[in-house]
Amino acid sequence: MDILLQVQQLLSEKNALLRRFEEITQDMLSCLAQELEGQVNARQQLIERLEQLDEQIAALCGQLPDPQLALAICSGQCNAEELPEAWQPVYLQALQNRSVLSRLIESDLQAALRLRLEQEEILEQIRKNNQGVHAKAARFYAASGLGQNRQSRLGNA
Repeated sequence: MDILLQVQQLLSEKNALLRRFEEITQDMLSCLAQELEGQVNARQQLIERLEQLDEQIAALCGQLPDPQLALAICSGQCNAEELPEAWQPVYLQALQNRSVLSRLIESDLQAALRLRLEQEEILEQIRKNNQGVHAKAARFYAASGLGQNRQSRLGNA
């Protein structure tokens, strides 16, 4: 199979994964707190696959006469007017990927903020639980040794 076609297919797969990543990130903004862990894990799996795709693309570009130009085209960071006709579909696919990535910047910041707010809420709940009457009584009970079957200093009076 032609290297350019392989690169284009990998970029297309990358686009589908980026769109799925974007969808999950948007879901994180409004999902229940209990669902966040699953969303974060799903995003991590996508990140790992995206990294694999980037490695495969870089390896294929390394087989071409001008690997640096090929990588620039695959990342959408070159002048489109100077590209050979054969590279146009690859470049267009790369631009689509950049479009998704540019949208992801903002939504990823919002998702990170949501995670931070959830974390702060959980920490506040822990603080409240540790300062409540039951928590104080439990600490006193544990510290006094009343919960253990040992004799007090007064004996069995």
